[in-house]
Amino acid sequence: MQVEKNVVISEFIVNMEDVLYHRDNTDVNIAEKVAEQTASLAHYGVAHYVLTNATNQQDSDNLHIVQTDLFEHYPKLTLYFYRILMAFDFLQAHPEIEKAALTDAGDVKMLNYPFDAVEDGILYMGDETIFIYDTSILIGYDGPQFIKDFIWENGHLPILNLGIMVGTRETLIEYLGIMVKLITEAELSLAQGNDEAFLGTYKMAISNYVAYYYFKDRLVHGNQVSTIFHGEQMVSGAWFKHK
Repeated sequence: MQVEKNVVISEFIVNMEDVLYHRDNTDVNIAEKVAEQTASLAHYGVAHYVLTNATNQQDSDNLHIVQTDLFEHYPKLTLYFYRILMAFDFLQAHPEIEKAALTDAGDVKMLNYPFDAVEDGILYMGDETIFIYDTSILIGYDGPQFIKDFIWENGHLPILNLGIMVGTRETLIEYLGIMVKLITEAELSLAQGNDEAFLGTYKMAISNYVAYYYFKDRLVHGNQVSTIFHGEQMVSGAWFKHK
């Protein structure tokens, strides 16, 4: 399969518990679930690739649904972590991609074309209006000590939201690759009986840790990338609307 050079990639995992939103993800018509984002991308001539473990899904116009088998040897992973693995594998498999946006499937909409402004080496991410110390998922985080230390030392930083992430293919592979390495090491340690290696249920801690720790001097977030989180802004200079 040949992929366009500038694309938007989402993931939609089915038949796995959604431990945050508790949405039913069985017997899903994925094209309907992602229709708003797909239509917004079509306005700018951008292809939408949705990676999924579902079968019997139909492509339409600029929507390409890519069936992907999940790596089943990580029994502790939730669907949020599987999305990281799926995106990483897809980017690795398609060197023809030059720039990409990785987005949540159902609540993101493109407002302005982003790829002409994307610079080499810069990681662009969506964010939220609250800070790390205001976030119960992070304050109550019960994972490895090095991430706990990061959370408590950086409580003043805005929460980055992995629902919108933009960059060159190389930058995104670098960012996702660090998380994949941490996930792989944690799962191996868990298999060896070290329960303290568990990275948690949600990807918020690891995604903020990697972005701020490894990309602090080449990280862009805020109004250029995304609208005010949950702001329902329909007119904005941001690339994407998120909720």
